[in-house]
Amino acid sequence: MDTAHDSNSYSSTTSRNDVAAAGTPVGAIPFPAGGFSAPAGSAISSGATSPDASVSPMTSTSPVSSTTSASKRLIIPPSPAMAVEMGVLEDHNHSDTSSATGSISQPELDVNFNAAVYHTLKQKIFERTFVVAAQLAQLAYLTWRWYYFIVTPSTLYVSLPFIIAETMIVLGGSFITYFLVWNQCKRPKLRLIDLKVERQELPTVDVMIPCYNEPVEIVRETTLAALAMDYPKEKLSIVVCDDGNSAAMRALIAQLRADMGGSKATLRYIARKKIPGVPHHAKAGNINNALMNEGTSGDFIVIFDCDMICRPEFLQCVLPHFYKLEEDALVIDEEVAMVQTPQSFVNVPEDDPLGQQYRYFYGPVLHGWDSVGTTPCCGTNVTFSRKALMSVGGFTYGSITEDFLTSMTLHSHGFRTKYIHEYLAKGLSPESVHDFMKQRFRWAAGGLEIFVRHNALFKRGLRPVQKFLYFWAGFNTCLAIPMIYLIYCPIIYLLGQSSVQIATFDTVQYFIFFLPYMFLQVCCMNISYRDVPKIYLRRSLQESVFMLFCYARAVITVVVGFKLGFKVTSKDAEASEFRKSFNWCIPYLIYYFLGSMSVGFGVLNMYRAYQAPDHDPMSMMALCVSLFWICFIMWQMWPPIGYLLRCLDPQPAVEKVVADDAAPSSRQSAIVPVLAQ
Repeated sequence: MDTAHDSNSYSSTTSRNDVAAAGTPVGAIPFPAGGFSAPAGSAISSGATSPDASVSPMTSTSPVSSTTSASKRLIIPPSPAMAVEMGVLEDHNHSDTSSATGSISQPELDVNFNAAVYHTLKQKIFERTFVVAAQLAQLAYLTWRWYYFIVTPSTLYVSLPFIIAETMIVLGGSFITYFLVWNQCKRPKLRLIDLKVERQELPTVDVMIPCYNEPVEIVRETTLAALAMDYPKEKLSIVVCDDGNSAAMRALIAQLRADMGGSKATLRYIARKKIPGVPHHAKAGNINNALMNEGTSGDFIVIFDCDMICRPEFLQCVLPHFYKLEEDALVIDEEVAMVQTPQSFVNVPEDDPLGQQYRYFYGPVLHGWDSVGTTPCCGTNVTFSRKALMSVGGFTYGSITEDFLTSMTLHSHGFRTKYIHEYLAKGLSPESVHDFMKQRFRWAAGGLEIFVRHNALFKRGLRPVQKFLYFWAGFNTCLAIPMIYLIYCPIIYLLGQSSVQIATFDTVQYFIFFLPYMFLQVCCMNISYRDVPKIYLRRSLQESVFMLFCYARAVITVVVGFKLGFKVTSKDAEASEFRKSFNWCIPYLIYYFLGSMSVGFGVLNMYRAYQAPDHDPMSMMALCVSLFWICFIMWQMWPPIGYLLRCLDPQPAVEKVVADDAAPSSRQSAIVPVLAQ
């Protein structure tokens, strides 16, 4: 299928959703007249920027003229919230890489390149006990629910869809949480300088920056950061893949080449020729063109979205994970096809209600996938082995989230992939509800395309656990449809109480079966957030509901068969975006209206029942439960509305973070020499 460009940029086109973001598990906690979803792969917000303006010790130490302009300098310091995750880099002079000689044995390195750090046996027993207990409680709850559904009368046209939807959410929505509790690992931090590989034996690297009509200045900064990476320049080639064939972009690269002086690094500009009527497959086609038709030959391929500015030590941190020891000598491990690193964003404030730092995804979720050697490609900040990628024909076509599909192709051919939890690049995140939802819709729709047309259950070559993970990534989005029905059930119950019987059972028994299940489910959720500040659990709970309408739209679009274009995300939130953003919030406002009305009816019915001489306490308790779920769901739906209202502020928090002079994470801070030799 042709994924034609429907907008004007490539930036931030990654498919985090395919694994978690678009597939935030939609539910593992049911209720008698509605429900809310338990997060399992949700995206979590992170902190703001750091006032520390120190230069990384891994920055090249080559001399730079004092006349180097500030416009050719930048800094990517870690934020306080990420300081622990990023770690403190070793104080090595990496410009001496050429002097490192000889092979090195395992005892000298004291690290196994293919090993990951797993939890201790005691910790595994503790955590997995909760998983087993939660599954038993889940089974007991569902058995009790189905028993009462069968033996008690109810309004079948409402109660039957309700219990089917509830079963789907309870079973489907909790699987990934259990998996992440059961499987976790972290890879050791390795540094290329410590491997002592001779300079002439270091692999060549092509850094590809795909773009499509983004602002020239954004691409300029990303290109300069790539040129500044701490790596032998004769081994480094930067390739700007311009699918917009822009004269301004071509002029930019020509100017940068002129400014490079005597640098041994290679800087290329590629603009492929597109034949009208022939599918060109957007970003995937752009990268494949550079791989196959433009004479690139690097042993490794690094891909950055055009707004992602890398830290100088990127290659020093990533490349060691492609090595292995073989007969006391370091060699490239040809079974490793890809190493993924996380993303972070400089324009996301600490209190971002939409959770756009994706801390949970770039933490426990990818650690869980990595524990079985199945890390997916997220589209940017990723490094491929050229040999492995070319062996499967380059990037796989057939989805607007080609990166995720390519991961599945590599895994089906027996390759392994890795995830290293070091924040080595920063970019820009959407700054309006419209752009945020459009981005997440694309991720969800792309994942569903893969689910429908390349279903992992029928993909030959995948191991069972890989089939489960890839299947869940698409199926989880489909759960949005039954989940929407569940969240409206409390409203249906309160507004039609006299004529509708959704779930007829004893309320005391409900608490007996439901509360242990819910308690253990929450325990598993907290365990899965083991290394993520628990404040982000709140964001995940909210996202699991406020993203439902976006996901449902993606399901309908893919099932009906509308053509999905490659709709990329704008990086500027303007006042003209308010109307588009407001349209995305209409489903929430409708729910608020109906929910408020049903709350009023519910309170009135409780008052009337209380005044009756023969009032039933259990009936009043059922009303209280329904009122609670409606209020809780309205709280879950609030973030997009709150974010939209913030856009009306002439000085929104997002702008303060970006423009704060005290925050040197600004993309144009003049600290690190960019055109170092």
